[in-house]
Amino acid sequence: MNRQTTRLMAMGVLIALLCSGCAQRTAIVKDTFLLDAQRGGPSLKAAPKTVLAVRPFSIAPAFQGKGLVYRTDDDQYESDFYNEYFVSPSAMMTDQTRDWLSESGVFAEVLLPVSSFEPTLILEGHIKQIVADVRDKGNKQAVLELSFFLLEKHNHNPTIRFQNTYSATLSLDGKTASACIAAMNQCLSEILGDLEKDLASNLAGK
Repeated sequence: MNRQTTRLMAMGVLIALLCSGCAQRTAIVKDTFLLDAQRGGPSLKAAPKTVLAVRPFSIAPAFQGKGLVYRTDDDQYESDFYNEYFVSPSAMMTDQTRDWLSESGVFAEVLLPVSSFEPTLILEGHIKQIVADVRDKGNKQAVLELSFFLLEKHNHNPTIRFQNTYSATLSLDGKTASACIAAMNQCLSEILGDLEKDLASNLAGK
């Protein structure tokens, strides 16, 4: 057996061993979650001739990723590699807000994202915080904070008609990612409920 043949056989054995190791490697399993705020109660009386468009929300850079974020110290945050949102939090909250306001009856129409109809009002949102605050081991909390701006169009020149920042906190019932998502859903429902009331009051006052 010559040297070249021996070298080829050795390379073949090495490749076989490497492939065997790859085949035995355990696949990484991630859990993914959706936010789902549930609105209850009857619809309100719509303000006439109000057509709302909900623009895609912006989000603070620290929370732009899909991994759940935990605040572990005053200046320390961690992203959960194994538990993440199915899509970006900003996309989910934009859709959740649009659906909530559509069901609320506050506006005569709430446009779909693909609509080419011209709105009379535009809602903008910014997610300032979406985090599980675990600094106090005895009182872990879900924290959600959003700012909203309602713009009114005048000859294509929008002006701010209403603006407010809402925050909600809820103690985490358990230490799991599922418990965190359940708490976030309740926080989001609380914020959207308050937003609905404030928008209805603003439109009623003209």
